[in-house]
This record gives sequence, C-alpha cells and structure tokens, in this order.
Amino acid sequence: MEQTTPHRRRSFKIKTKFGSARQWRSRKNPPCDACRRRKTACIIETSPPCRFCRSKGQVCKSTDGESSESSRPEMAVESDQDTTDSTVVEPTYTNIQSLISLGIESDSLLRAPLTAHTASPSDRSASVVASQTSPATYNLISTPLSDNGPTVDTLEDNENRTAHSLGLAGEQDTDLLASFRSVITNERDGVSADVIQTTAGDLELSAFPVHFNLLMDEFQPADNLVKQRNSDTIEAMVSPHAATLVRLFFKHVHPVYCVISKVRFLKAYAEDKLRVPASLRGAVYGLASTFWQHDPDVEGDLEFDLHNLFEEAQSSLHRELHAPNLWRLQACLLLLYERPADNATIETPQTWILSSRIVACAHMIGLHRDSSTWHLVQGEKKLRKKLWWATYITDVWSSVCHGNPPLVYPGSFTTTQPGMEDLAFDEEVPADLQGMVDISSRTVDISTSARFLELVKLSQILHELIDSYYLDPSYQQTITQPQLRETKLLIIRRELETWSSMVPNCVTMAYAENANAFRNNAPLNLAYFAVQALLFRALMSPARMSAKSDPNSSLCRHFDLAVGEFRNFTLFMDRITRTCLHAFWGGHARSQLTLCGNFLIYLFLLAPSPEQVHAAFELLGSFHESLQRLREWADDDASLALLRPVALRIDSFFLHAARIMRNGMGGVQGIPS
Repeated sequence: MEQTTPHRRRSFKIKTKFGSARQWRSRKNPPCDACRRRKTACIIETSPPCRFCRSKGQVCKSTDGESSESSRPEMAVESDQDTTDSTVVEPTYTNIQSLISLGIESDSLLRAPLTAHTASPSDRSASVVASQTSPATYNLISTPLSDNGPTVDTLEDNENRTAHSLGLAGEQDTDLLASFRSVITNERDGVSADVIQTTAGDLELSAFPVHFNLLMDEFQPADNLVKQRNSDTIEAMVSPHAATLVRLFFKHVHPVYCVISKVRFLKAYAEDKLRVPASLRGAVYGLASTFWQHDPDVEGDLEFDLHNLFEEAQSSLHRELHAPNLWRLQACLLLLYERPADNATIETPQTWILSSRIVACAHMIGLHRDSSTWHLVQGEKKLRKKLWWATYITDVWSSVCHGNPPLVYPGSFTTTQPGMEDLAFDEEVPADLQGMVDISSRTVDISTSARFLELVKLSQILHELIDSYYLDPSYQQTITQPQLRETKLLIIRRELETWSSMVPNCVTMAYAENANAFRNNAPLNLAYFAVQALLFRALMSPARMSAKSDPNSSLCRHFDLAVGEFRNFTLFMDRITRTCLHAFWGGHARSQLTLCGNFLIYLFLLAPSPEQVHAAFELLGSFHESLQRLREWADDDASLALLRPVALRIDSFFLHAARIMRNGMGGVQGIPS
C-alpha cells in the first residue's frame, strides 16, 4: 500500500489594526487590553471605546496588540489563499468537535453571562482550562463566569438598549443562564440581543437567578418618523410655555401622584429635553395645563387643544412601547389620567384597557420582581419599587371602575412594600435645577411620600376585599356560607379601621386651618370611603327586598352601622374647599365618588324602617347640598368632569325617586314627597 505524504496545512495571519469598528466574532481587529485580560468579546461599534470600556468609563486602548497577536497560537486551517489573505474562517461543527477532543467541555461553547457576582472556585478552574486549550482568537469559545467579569449597574441607562425581563418560563432556562452567557447575533454578525444577570440567586435560600434580555433598540423607519413628528408637534404646541408647565406639574400633580423620579426627570430635561420620551413630555404638559388658570404666577394664555396634545403623546407611546422602560412606564401611568370627555356619564372602558397596558409594561421590565438584592444602583432599585406599587394601585382601582377582577394578584409578584426612604429618594432638587420648580417643590415633602404610602396600604385592603367577595368564584363560594363570609369581611373591616386610626395627620382633612395644607389630601380620603362603601355592600349582602323584613338578615344587622359611618362621608364632602376642588384628583376619583353616591341611594332604597328611611334621606340631602355648592365653584373642565357623573345620578334620583317608590315598589312609609 502506497504511503501518502500528509498534506501540510497552510496557515494564515490576519492583518490587524486596533480601533476600527469590530463586531462580535470578528477577528480582523484585536481586542483592547481590558477585554483581552477578561477574554471576552471586544465590540467597537464605530470607534473606541468598546462597549465594556464605555460602560465602565475607562480608557479603551490596545498597547500590545501586534506583539500579542504574533505570540498567539495560530489556528491551522486549510486554505488555498496566501498568507496575506484576511478572510475570517467561521467555526464549524468539525472545528468544535476538535476543540472538545482537546478537553473543552461542550457547555463552555455557550457564553458566560454578564454577572454581578464573583465566580466560584470551580468556575475559575474551568476558566483556566479553557484559556489554556482554546485559541484566543476563536471567539465562539468563551469561558464560564470569571471573577473579573463585568457587573450590571443599571438596566435603564444603556444607550439605545432596553432590558426586558426573562421569566422562569422564558425561552432559556434561568439556571443554565446562571452559568453561561447567551448572545444572539444578527445577519450582519452584530450583537442583536444579549442576556445579562442581575442576581445569581441562592439555591439554599430558594432564590433563583434573574436575567434580562438586553436588546438593541431597532425600530421600523416609519415608527421613527411618527415618533419624531409627535415630538416636534408636542413641543410646537406648548411653546413658549413648556418650562412653566413643568413647574406647574411638580407643584400640583406630583404631590398627589409622585410616579416621576423628580431629579432624574429635571436633569434629563435640562440637559436635553428631547432625551425624555415624547409621551412623557406630553403627559407632563397636558396634566399641568389644567392648573394654568388657577395659578397666580403664570402669564399668557395656552392656545393648544388639550385633546390633541394627548393624542400626540398616545401616538408616540404606541411606538415607544416596542422598547418599554421606566420612562415609558411613567408615561403610561400619567396618560391614564387624561381629562375625560365632557359628555362622559360613566367611566370609559379605556381606563381599564390602558391600565392593562400598564401592568403588561411593568411585567415586561421586571418590576414585579424584588430587586433589593440585585446589583443595581440604589436609586434605580428604589424607583423600580415605587413604580411597581404605582402599577398595583392603578390596577386595583381601575378594576373597580367596572367591577373587573384585578390583573395583579398576590402570587404574581415578589416586590416588597416601599418605605418612606424609597419614596423620598430623588425628591431633593439640587441647587442648579431649583430654578425649574416652585419653591414648595425643591425639598422633600413628607406629605407627598405619606400619601403614596397610605394609598398603597389602602389599595391592599381593597384587593383583599375584592378577592374575598367581589370575584365570581368568591361570591359563589361565600354566599352559601354567610357566617364564614361575614367573619372574613369583619376581619377586613378591622384592618380598615386600623388604617383609618393610624393614618398620619399630615394626610387627613384636618391637617391645618390653612386650606393649602391639606388641599392635596382629599383624593386619599375619598378612596377610603369608596373602600368602606364596597365593604358594607359585601357585609349587607344579599341586598334583596325580602331582607328588609328579616331582622336577622345581614342588611338589617349592619344597616345602622353603615349609616353612622357614612355620616363621616357627608362631613368630608362638606369640608371640601374651593382650593381642594381645584387640586389634582387623579383619574379614579370620579368612579370613587360615584361609588359613594350610589351607596347613599342604596341605603335609602333598602332602609328597613321609617326611622332608618329618614336617616338615609338626611345623608342624601346633605350630599346633594355639597354637590350643588361644588358645582357652583367648578369653573374649569377638570372640576366639572370630576363632579358630573355622580351629580347626574343624584339629580336623577331626586327627580324620579318618589314616583318610583310609590308606583314601582308599592310605597314605603316615611318617604318624603
């Protein structure tokens, strides 16, 4: 048998020059010193610094690129080209198999994730093996976690990238990703998506690793054109009053609904307001504009149509949500409170639909997961927590508008409750930005934090009440077990009483003699009475006419207690001043006020005895007088929109009640004619 001479494989060298654009897996240009030491991909998009050095704010350079290049073992490949050819040979199945035969574990063909924790000894050992056996230029091969790996400091401030939560049921296993990095490259060999790790978890503590997909923000050209047009239109509409509207927002809206990170917003707006998404700028301008005529410090007139402004903001948000982040979630939360149509008599279903969008956006960016142990800057963790609970509040109160089940449920999130320190963060405006806000908005206001915190607690009580009675399965299960149902509801009532007795004085309606001191407290107190109305409706159920004649019915046993408690509601309505009326009430106050007004009608129609009929009618009369007084003060569209739905219901009742009771129900003793 003729012995053949083995063919000598020809090798080639790649011409290299540091500093040119360099995509992942490209070996044409050497890595910088930092990436060479870390043995990770060095990606230079146009010119230095590379992605890693830019994220760390360090110098990006290659001091020994040529010398290190010549000292590396060259990959032997068959080639008919001469040694000056710079063609990159892509990895193949055969190449990978040969590397495995050298002792490299197959799992290390994946890429180690960006991580915030230090590698274990076994990880470091594997790293050494891989670095000794694999060619340094073969970028498909990467090492497991190393103790000098990059850290994750922010999920937000990555230029042209957004981070999307990767759940346990996501496309990749979270435990596998805890050990190896995954990168998705596009057809041009560029990084289209990366996977980053915010916490490695701890199996002994039943804490799982948490990962995010870090995506390049690439949009359809048509979407970019629409967003640019929306932004230009919004700024043109509010010019020259944009700065004044920002000041009005933080003076009137923010104290009641502090979902914006104040200093972060002001800093970005001052440096380049176009960095702030058009949707959020439009929401701030629009909500602030409703206070223009009631602020003594403003000059000039607003000439834009508010509906058109919100339309531009919503149009931009529709495209922006291809890449949701904290900015865009704040826009979602604020745009929910657009002033309703002048002819609205019932809460529009759009409130519920848009709140569903808020919940989806919050889940998409991982706000439902507790970030306290994540390797993020403290400010970002505090803001994430606050925005999650703003989402929770929005969800439960929007569900009440039409009686829908909330989308958020106790088992769907792990984010812990906020504290005063979380809510006060980023509220102290530095000296160089103080000119952008009113004097009252420059420092931390404990009342602002307290209002938000107390609304979180109240919303949790409401959620428990809905789960216990106001879901279809709950109603069906408890209606046949009246004693068990009543026991659960009385526990909730004690929780509500505890909340009322322990609420800080600075958020009550009796805060001070000066109306300005508590002008922003009315929405929180109204929410309390709305929860109380729903609680008594559950306690007194089933509200049938037959229950009026049964002294042992839930209706009869709890009726006097309900009337007594709602005398406090009529006192609350009587204490609303002109200043309170023209403060910011948010978007849920209309449905809350309607709930309370309808409950007064409920008490009147179901009163068991003539004495109780008179007591309920007195409550209705007092409430009606308060509404008439407030309607005389309502000299703007926002105030009229707040009062109109409940006022129409009460007016209709007084117009038709006597005839309905006489003809439709056979008459009831004690009804005034």
